[in-house]
Amino acid sequence: MTFQPAGATTIAAKTPASETARRNQPLQSFDLLVGPLSFSQATRRGLAFYLLSDGIAVWLATTGLVAQAFVLLGLSRLLAVAFGRLAAGRRSARRGLVAARRPWLEALLYLFTLAVVAAANGTGSFAASLSGFPASQALRVSAATAIDAAVGYLTVQGDGFFRVVTRGLLSLLKGLEAILTLTPWPVLFAVIGFAAWKRGGPMLLAVVWAALGYLGLFGYWAEALQTSALVLASLCVCLVIGIPVGILLAKSPVSRAIASPVLDLMQTMPSFVYLLPAVAFFSIGKPPALIATVIFALPPLVRLTCLGIEQVPLHVREAMQAHGATPLQTLLKAELPLALPSIRTGINQTIMMCLSMVVVAALIGGGGLGYNVLFALQNVQYGEGILAGLGIVFCAVLFDRLAGSGRKGGA
Repeated sequence: MTFQPAGATTIAAKTPASETARRNQPLQSFDLLVGPLSFSQATRRGLAFYLLSDGIAVWLATTGLVAQAFVLLGLSRLLAVAFGRLAAGRRSARRGLVAARRPWLEALLYLFTLAVVAAANGTGSFAASLSGFPASQALRVSAATAIDAAVGYLTVQGDGFFRVVTRGLLSLLKGLEAILTLTPWPVLFAVIGFAAWKRGGPMLLAVVWAALGYLGLFGYWAEALQTSALVLASLCVCLVIGIPVGILLAKSPVSRAIASPVLDLMQTMPSFVYLLPAVAFFSIGKPPALIATVIFALPPLVRLTCLGIEQVPLHVREAMQAHGATPLQTLLKAELPLALPSIRTGINQTIMMCLSMVVVAALIGGGGLGYNVLFALQNVQYGEGILAGLGIVFCAVLFDRLAGSGRKGGA
């Protein structure tokens, strides 16, 4: 017994079975791409279109209207098949049944493509207009001018706020740098080594001590401490902002819909672009470097915190509500503990992205190992640049192994 969807007509019952099968058999992409090589009813229906397309390509090649006409033939045929089958699939889905796919849309799109390509390879102003997208220089200049005016207005009107933020971030950075730099190196070796041994055993201890030894023996100890202070300060700001925002997005679909494009913009924007507003609002120095690093490294923590909260099983929430737990108690005693592995992964990704901004932040006074790499690049010192870059790599290894989910007995 077969199921007949609602809305299907009984015309097929009055038509021979072979004729119905022939009409309902879709035109396959394989038939359009390689021609009548298979023995199907769809091939017979698509034969005229196939021969027409090849005839047009041969005519274009022999007359010299389009260079490499056969290459253009293949590309245009691929486009025609892709868009035509997409439109047919959507139409069939809306109807709730598998409808016969007519090749007219593919044929029209194919002919349109060849006509435009032939016109673009011709001469005259119309062909020149097809070769390049029509751009508006005035629109670009006006948009850039409006952005400059907005930045200038915010810089003047928010000067007090930006000064307070700069002082706060500078105090956090100086405090972390003081803790790290005033601690003797044997103490740091012992404390970091003990943490590595507790987390991953002797193998992780050997890896951590090797990384620390490289930084010390090659003279990058002070710069590594400055880089670590910048990474830790950025991580603190990301934790204060990212985890609450991630919880909010998990609890509010409206907030998630609003914040998702913003997070996409923060993740896809080139890292050098973050330096522009940071310098405009916070001048030059370590605070704007920290701000740019936070903007670049914040999205993974927000997304993974939201994902961890969303993946908490529904029966856990129902059990907490059945026992009279408030939403805050459910969050603190059930959702956050269950989402902790995802949050830890977000923290680890944030640390790695903070380290990836070290060299970029050095352009505006971030200091640390990033300045060594930047100085070597400016003075074409390959050896110094590679050694400083390896120092950043070893810092990343230290943070990754100590903050990641290491297992006992392995690195």
